[in-house]
Amino acid sequence: MEHTPLFIGLTREVSFAGLPIMYLVVLITVVMLGFIMSGSFLFLLGAGGVGYVALRALAAYDPKIINVFIATVQQTRMSPELLRGEGLVYRA
Repeated sequence: MEHTPLFIGLTREVSFAGLPIMYLVVLITVVMLGFIMSGSFLFLLGAGGVGYVALRALAAYDPKIINVFIATVQQTRMSPELLRGEGLVYRA
């Protein structure tokens, strides 16, 4: 059952151009913000190409790592020391 085309198609990560959707959102956000700030089409092409290759390699390594990072940031409380500029302080 786990090797039927229907099962594989329904459980496969949704992707576009070889990148999972969350990776694509991160790539578009970073590249477009950089393009808006710099106003350079060379930056747009360069950052888009380098970012695509880097994220494609990261997705080949672990397609869920960005989702894990987002979940970790959402579930971890920010330390008051960090907001006061004291850096990260770990206590027992």
